[in-house]
Amino acid sequence: MANMQHALTALGIDPARIHTELFGALPSINPGVTGTARQPPHPPPGPPATGPIVTFARSGITTPFPEDGRSVLELADACDIPTRWACRTGVCHTCVTPLLSGDISYAPAPLELPGDGQVLICCARPRTDVVLDM
Repeated sequence: MANMQHALTALGIDPARIHTELFGALPSINPGVTGTARQPPHPPPGPPATGPIVTFARSGITTPFPEDGRSVLELADACDIPTRWACRTGVCHTCVTPLLSGDISYAPAPLELPGDGQVLICCARPRTDVVLDM
C-alpha cells in the first residue's frame, strides 16, 4: 500500500487525493499470560473429537469440536491459536471474532450479542461446522 502511494505521488498525483485503507487481523491479547513462548498453531492433543468441524482460517487449523468442549476460545487455546480475550479479567467483547460461515450457540448467553457476522468465542459453541477468521 505504501509503495503504491509513493508511486502515485511520484507520478504527480496530489497526496491529498490518494486514499488508502489497511485491513488486517488485530494482534492477540491475553491478559495475565506472560513470559510464555508461542508455539505454531497445531491440532489439539489427544484423540480426534467428533463434534462439528471448526476451521481457524488464518491459522490453517481444522479440527472437530470436542463433545465436552466448553467454548471455541478453549479449543483455540488448546491449538495454540493466537486469540484476543479479556473476558477472563472482566472486560467483555474483546474476544469478538468474525464468523465466516456456520452457526453457533452461546453457553452461557452473553449479556449483549455481537454484531452480525461476529461471534464471542469465549462462550460460543458450534452448532454446525464453522469457519472463524483466526
